[in-house]
Amino acid sequence: MIKKCSLVLPKQLQEVILAHLFPGDGDEHALVILAGVADYEGHRRLLGREVIVAHDHVDSVPGRYGYKMMKAEFIQPLIRRCRKERLAYISVHNHGGSGSVAFSLDDFNSHERGYPALLDLTDGMPVGAAVYAQGAIAGDIWMPDGTRFPLIETRILGGNVERIYDSPRAAEAANAPFHGRQLLMFGPTGQARLANARVGVVGAGGVGSLLVEYLSRLGVGNLVVIDDDRISLSNLSRVVGASRWDARYPFSLDRMPKIIRDFAKRHSTKKVDISKRVAKQANANCSVECIDGDFADVRNAQRFLGCDFIFLAADSMRARLLFNALVQQYYIPGIQIGTKIKAGKETSSLEDAFSVERWVVPSCNCLWCSGMISPHLLAVEAKTAEERRDQDYETQAPNPSVITMNAVGASLAVNDFMMSYLGLHDETAAVSPRRIKHLSRRVIVESYPPDPECSECSGSVPSRLGMGDTMSLPTLL
Repeated sequence: MIKKCSLVLPKQLQEVILAHLFPGDGDEHALVILAGVADYEGHRRLLGREVIVAHDHVDSVPGRYGYKMMKAEFIQPLIRRCRKERLAYISVHNHGGSGSVAFSLDDFNSHERGYPALLDLTDGMPVGAAVYAQGAIAGDIWMPDGTRFPLIETRILGGNVERIYDSPRAAEAANAPFHGRQLLMFGPTGQARLANARVGVVGAGGVGSLLVEYLSRLGVGNLVVIDDDRISLSNLSRVVGASRWDARYPFSLDRMPKIIRDFAKRHSTKKVDISKRVAKQANANCSVECIDGDFADVRNAQRFLGCDFIFLAADSMRARLLFNALVQQYYIPGIQIGTKIKAGKETSSLEDAFSVERWVVPSCNCLWCSGMISPHLLAVEAKTAEERRDQDYETQAPNPSVITMNAVGASLAVNDFMMSYLGLHDETAAVSPRRIKHLSRRVIVESYPPDPECSECSGSVPSRLGMGDTMSLPTLL
């Protein structure tokens, strides 16, 4: 049962909307947002996928009952698209003023005259309206069963996560004494926003364990952590909070029989359980949902749909594909973090060593169209262990890993999350991926121009962008 409704827009789409509604003439203008629909625990999110402007004197004309109206010839093909593509229809216009906005009586009367018929035509998809003023947005969203909801929030995803309401909201405050030094930076309102956040961490190994440590100490109130692995002796140098007892190696077992070593491997502590212990030690108020399983299992992937942000700290191609799909399809921004160390031929020599922080937001820095997801490696990962061994794919070979290099990417990523989620980045901040070259001490800002025909992030062709629950995620099960 739907209990509340919100709207989510990529920043570039919001900029198109503002440019059309507020060209500087002080007049009223109109457009339509076509949006995907995503439901999670009674919260319906409308994911703005496309904007169709109503041109003055052509599509938007003087109204019979109110000041202006959109012509039926403009609306009808859009309603047919919503029915066919399973999208929500949101009619948008603007009022004057700033900071607060509300529908007029004429607006509500027009909704009541027209929306019952539009609901029939869209065959089960929501219809509704939004009205903009400078710095304010109000909504009246009609559900297929006839219930109506205001927009509790409009969230704009860019360098900052911007939240817009119909009127100013009373600031919620959190004054935990152990966050006293943080409160000096972003205040009790910012701390409360972190306490209410739900953040996903995919992978609880070297990078993931650091993410959990940083997020919980920041005061993030809800974590969802997934990993299907157990700790081993070789992990202890880089997994935060892990002990020799977790690896079931309280003493040196190197000379012990293989059966004892195998027992230790089978019964060592799960990485997600170590993460939960670390988070709770850092912040007793942190709620940690541990998932001991494969991220690519559809049941596990769906548990991330209520997240406000996701960190990817697992480097398989399948994990990248699914993470990228969650960002593009459900408008959940995220950051992929990783470290690559390439050893030289000589002992103790290095050819390369770098950490990466790739910020991915809807229709920006898509991992698929930027070439960061290899179809070949996806195919290799889909094979069984026996098939990989028979075909000589060395996918199980361990990679070098050092906690200090992992910490560089993890700290940059959590810091960017904090600044973005609290709206602290300045207007010039760009969501550009960064590569930190440890040998040369250089920071390289990377750029991935979007592919206008990308099947994942493009809004101009059939794609995953903003489709929400209408499209299946690329899971294995």
